[in-house]
Amino acid sequence: MRALIVCGGTPPTKKLLESEIEQADLTIGADSGGYVFLGFKRIPDVVIGDLDSFKYTNHEGVNVIHDPDQDTNDLEKALNYALEQGATLAVVLGTLGKRIDHTIKNLSVLQQFYPKFDSIIFRDDYGDMFLAESPFTPNLEPGSIISFFPIGKPVTNFSSTGVKYPLENGTLEMGVQDGTSNEITSKDAKITFDEGLLGVFVGTGEKIKKQKRD
Repeated sequence: MRALIVCGGTPPTKKLLESEIEQADLTIGADSGGYVFLGFKRIPDVVIGDLDSFKYTNHEGVNVIHDPDQDTNDLEKALNYALEQGATLAVVLGTLGKRIDHTIKNLSVLQQFYPKFDSIIFRDDYGDMFLAESPFTPNLEPGSIISFFPIGKPVTNFSSTGVKYPLENGTLEMGVQDGTSNEITSKDAKITFDEGLLGVFVGTGEKIKKQKRD
């Protein structure tokens, strides 16, 4: 089962939202993320959160679940609900932008829930952000933007081939070295490492494509 969750960060374009709705078996607004659906005249299957932001007064047709637990944020509540409904894949929109503390928290949530789903992706109109295991083969067209960075502890013995700026047996560590704004040069690109969680961003969204056209 594929779940689509929308959070309260920078909202997706209508085109992206509707494309994801078409592929989703379950649609969830994480608190104020419910407004994104309603703003495009779409009704999610459920809006869940502590409802400190979702104060929509006309709830006709909207299934609202109030979860006041302050030990979890609204994305955690939405992901837990998706798991309870049997979701194995999750695409999450609106996790980034606006408040930096919320963005950092959501990256922590990604790390927390990564082992619980077959796939969990933070998606926006610039591209996808996810965690990867070694070996990782991007399967992207040459010219695609790709970035690598460590989540939590350092990523050790990191090697990359088929990219513009390859690295051999290096260490990715916050404040020391990362792999931001690299570029795919071969369809056979491959990434390997020994330990750590590797965060990956691939710039395949419409806004990235527009920047390249301009």
